Amino acid sequence: MFMQAFTPEQAATGKMENGRDVIILYVKEFSRQCQEVNQSGLSHYRYNWYHNAEKNAYVLHVSWEDKVSIAVRFDQQHFALLAAMVEPKDVILTTIPITELVAKAKESGNSVIDFTGPVLTFSQLIFDDPKQYLEPSELANSQSIN
Repeated sequence: MFMQAFTPEQAATGKMENGRDVIILYVKEFSRQCQEVNQSGLSHYRYNWYHNAEKNAYVLHVSWEDKVSIAVRFDQQHFALLAAMVEPKDVILTTIPITELVAKAKESGNSVIDFTGPVLTFSQLIFDDPKQYLEPSELANSQSIN
């Protein structure tokens, strides 16, 4: 199975206002998908983890009701993020650079980053036993989140 996966250009960790741990990923290539999901109100998504044959790259594949999908590639420089995701984490995927979001927060005197732009949020994602790339029919074994 072939998926086009994109690597985060920036990543950050932090705490949500509710105290939960969050990982923020900047992947500019997902602008269209962010808009589609947000505009259509899709909320039910399914996610899977895969790895390449060498196990030096992992892919998080997320799909919404078979209408929209994204694939985020984590290379070796991102393995610390994956290690942190062994415990459930909230994930915010933004198409605006994290450095720009932080700069705007500092300029306005806020201690909270404003995610009013195109973002996708995932609650309590877990990095677990990735599989080799699979056939589409095998995606039925994926984790499903409402």
